[in-house]
Amino acid sequence: MPKSRMHKRTKTVAISHNMIAYKLDEIKEIVNKNSKDIEQLKKQMAMGTGGVKAVFVIGALVALFFSIFDKIKFWG
Repeated sequence: MPKSRMHKRTKTVAISHNMIAYKLDEIKEIVNKNSKDIEQLKKQMAMGTGGVKAVFVIGALVALFFSIFDKIKFWG
C-alpha cells in the first residue's frame, strides 16, 4: 500500500474509534439514568405495596369493630 493510503486509512480508523468511544460514553450515561429510574420505581412500588397493606389492615379493623358491635347489639 502506498503511504498516502495507509495514512488515510489510519486516520479513518482513529475517527472510527473516537466515534465508538463517544457512543459508548452516551450509552453509559443512558444506562446510569435508567438505573436511577429503576431505583425510584422500586421505591414507589414499595410505598404502593405498603399503602395496600395499610388499607387492608384498616379495613380489617373496621370490619372487626362492626362485627363486635353487631354481636353486642344482639346481646343487649
